[in-house]
Amino acid sequence: MLETELKSIITKEIYDKIKNTFKWDFSAEQTNYYYTDTEGYLRKKRIMVRVREKNGASKLQVKLHKNSGSSLQICEENEYDVNGVPEYISAETAMEITGINTGRLICMGNSKTLRNSLMWDRTTEICLDKTTYFDITDYEIELEYTDTLDKELLEKLSSMGVEFKSASVGKFSRFLKKYDALKNM
Repeated sequence: MLETELKSIITKEIYDKIKNTFKWDFSAEQTNYYYTDTEGYLRKKRIMVRVREKNGASKLQVKLHKNSGSSLQICEENEYDVNGVPEYISAETAMEITGINTGRLICMGNSKTLRNSLMWDRTTEICLDKTTYFDITDYEIELEYTDTLDKELLEKLSSMGVEFKSASVGKFSRFLKKYDALKNM
């Protein structure tokens, strides 16, 4: 599946303003457990492997980032059923899901996200996220869409302080930055 998202890191104040402005279709908490290989092959290929726990179910997900340096994120994403959260992913499974001979993948840690979501129209979903990992809490808005974005929505968000101009750093990249800093202490 090809996923198209427009993302922006926002302040807690903008998060609160957006959260109180819209009537959300649902709120859910999800935990992402991130995996890596010891040689760094996945990082070099811009591939993210995680197990997502949500609503009592676990899914193994693989994302290949198609572009970088923009607030627009285009990813190829595949998802597989999995029982629970493994400490590691076998070399055979890693090869099957990534197409790369990485050896086994080990769990680096997790992030917890509270996601508020609503369908703006038939093709656009607004996702408002509060994410905690290690000792950090950050806030983000994502517009996931399959057609064109509504100008009215972009103007409304802009009036609340949301800017989609700078390069977007996804949750996994933010997690990795903190993970690397802690590992090198």
